[in-house]
Amino acid sequence: MTQRQCMKTVQKDFILESSGKSKEEVFGNMFAVLRRRVYREVPGVVLHMEPLEVYILDENKQDYTERFLWLFMPRKKSSYTIKARVVVLIKYIELSNGEG
Repeated sequence: MTQRQCMKTVQKDFILESSGKSKEEVFGNMFAVLRRRVYREVPGVVLHMEPLEVYILDENKQDYTERFLWLFMPRKKSSYTIKARVVVLIKYIELSNGEG
């Protein structure tokens, strides 16, 4: 029986867009989506993923006034939408044995 290296390392780019009430929430949602996409797109068992670079492609902030019963207690609220390109280093174990 021959030995073979089954751990692979790849670097992938992902374009992600997320929105939320704060920038922290937006990036938290974005990296949760990133994690799901990596697990779905990598053909094997993911051992390690490390974001190497994050580029903000588009950032929008929308301010609005929230009111109770359309008249009372107005308060200012904000909503953020960010589109980013994330470069990720992924280490995984390749499950296919290369035969047939």
